[in-house]
Amino acid sequence: MSTQLFRGIPLLILSVFLCVGPARAQQNSGAVSSLEKLSFRESLELAYKQNPLMVEGKKTLEGSQGGLITTRAFHNPEVELEIGGFKEDRDVNLDSIEIKQPFDPFGVHFLKSKIAQGEVKIQEENLRSIWMEVYLNVGQTYLKIILHKKQMELASQNLEAMRRFFSSVQLRYSSGQALKNDFQRAKIELLKAENDYLSAQNELQIGKARLNLILGRPMEDEFEIVEELKEENFTATLEDLKTVGVMNRPDIKMADLKLDITKKNLLKEHLNRLPAYYVGFKRINEEDRDDYAILVGVNVPLWNLNQGEVKKAKTQNDIQEQRVKTSRAEAAFEIYEAYLTAQLHHKQLDITKRSLDEADELLRLANLRYSEGKIDFLNYLDQVKAATQAKVDYYQALFNLTRSVSELEVFLAQSLRQEDLFDETY
Repeated sequence: MSTQLFRGIPLLILSVFLCVGPARAQQNSGAVSSLEKLSFRESLELAYKQNPLMVEGKKTLEGSQGGLITTRAFHNPEVELEIGGFKEDRDVNLDSIEIKQPFDPFGVHFLKSKIAQGEVKIQEENLRSIWMEVYLNVGQTYLKIILHKKQMELASQNLEAMRRFFSSVQLRYSSGQALKNDFQRAKIELLKAENDYLSAQNELQIGKARLNLILGRPMEDEFEIVEELKEENFTATLEDLKTVGVMNRPDIKMADLKLDITKKNLLKEHLNRLPAYYVGFKRINEEDRDDYAILVGVNVPLWNLNQGEVKKAKTQNDIQEQRVKTSRAEAAFEIYEAYLTAQLHHKQLDITKRSLDEADELLRLANLRYSEGKIDFLNYLDQVKAATQAKVDYYQALFNLTRSVSELEVFLAQSLRQEDLFDETY
């Protein structure tokens, strides 16, 4: 989240003047009440059903299931007809009919079915991986909207306060009680407050449009979020998280499944060195008499014993074994990095929380001393901005912690929150 939206918003001047018009607040709340209320859970439900990546992933899974049906079926039978008697002194008739059913070498058909089942499981895990990405995208975008909404509310309140403050300074300047520099600085602060309000409003609209696209809806759909930023309880240990991640992560499961497939494929190619066979039936019509025969045939890989395919399958298996090791190492690092980041943001949130009390006291004293004439205008503004930044830092730290916990959930493929939204299938 860009912090520039916060800069120059003396939020705590708001606490000095708190002059937001009640009538305007009621008008705004009445306009919002007619909008769709969208919770985080409802956003996830919509994304699971309508997100373009999820729709594509589900279709890919259906395609792999169709491939499994095809693989499980036997080879199609072969039918051969022999029709003779095209010379003038013979009648055209069916001389013979031959039906053959080919079969794979022993065990090959079974392994093909198992490999196809593995492909289906890989697509299932791939769909989970896509859902992890979508879950994180929805969560981060929803959080940004919460933050932009808070920014807009504070910017609106601050703008009203700055207008009143500017009027007060203008009145004092007109009466000769304030310097022209104070009047000019107050006007600059008022213009900055107007700019901050417009920026916050623009960011809020952009965030809502982006969330609509993630949810598979038209970006123009209007809605109102109902969640608020809240503190996260983060107490898990790194070793526990690593264990959970290795067990749950879809990329590790997909790597293991692919390794199992390459092993089965290697065994299949070894079995393809065995003869393939077919059985059949033949009816022969000779001299107006029918005769019948049972057909048995064997396809012997005599010249190369399938050595090329065996070597290729072994190479693929060796490569996949290395990929499994690499994926586990990368997963451990990602969990480690996300854990440290979450720990850092948790500590930063504690620090910013402690600074809030100091900021409130600083604001109270600055207000008192300025009203008593003990500090000048510029000194007063500097103290107000210092108190304001403490407020800004708290909200930013709260956002950072929530976002980092969501990222850690994705690296674990498991929820760390009581809501347990991540693990549900809607």
